[in-house]
Amino acid sequence: MSNGPEKLESFVDQLVRGQPLRRAPATLEARVLAQLALQQAPIPWWRRGFAHWPLAARVAFLIASYGFVRLAIAGVMSIITFVGSREVAETAVSWAHVGTTAVSATVSLCSLIVSAIPPLWLYGAAVCGFALYALLFGLGTVAYRTLYVQR
Repeated sequence: MSNGPEKLESFVDQLVRGQPLRRAPATLEARVLAQLALQQAPIPWWRRGFAHWPLAARVAFLIASYGFVRLAIAGVMSIITFVGSREVAETAVSWAHVGTTAVSATVSLCSLIVSAIPPLWLYGAAVCGFALYALLFGLGTVAYRTLYVQR
C-alpha cells in the first residue's frame, strides 16, 4: 500500500478479473428472460402513441372528441341560461337567507357557551390539548425509532 493508490487499484483489478464468472441463480435467470420476452412482445395499436394509431382510429377519435366538446359547451350554456332565470335567482336568494340565518344562530350559540366557561378552564383545556399532542408526537417518535431505525 505504500506504493500508492494506483498500484493498489491495479492489483485489485487484476485480482477481480482473474475470478471465474459465476452463473446467475435459476430463478433470477427465468425472471429476466421472461421480462425480456414481454418487452419484445408486439404492443397493440391502442397502447401505442397517437401517431402510431391507424388513420381510421385517429379520425374516429377526433370526431368523438369534437362531439364531446360540443356536448360539454352546450351543457354549460344551458346551465348558464337556467341559472340566469328569475325563478332560480329568487330560490338562490331565499336559500342564502336561510343559510346566513343558520350560521348566525350557530355563532351566537357558540359565543354564549364560550362566555359561560371560566377563562381558567379554557386555558387549562388548551394546555391539556397541547400536552396530549406533544405526548402523541413523542410516542410516534419512540415507535418509529424502535421499529424502523437500524442501529
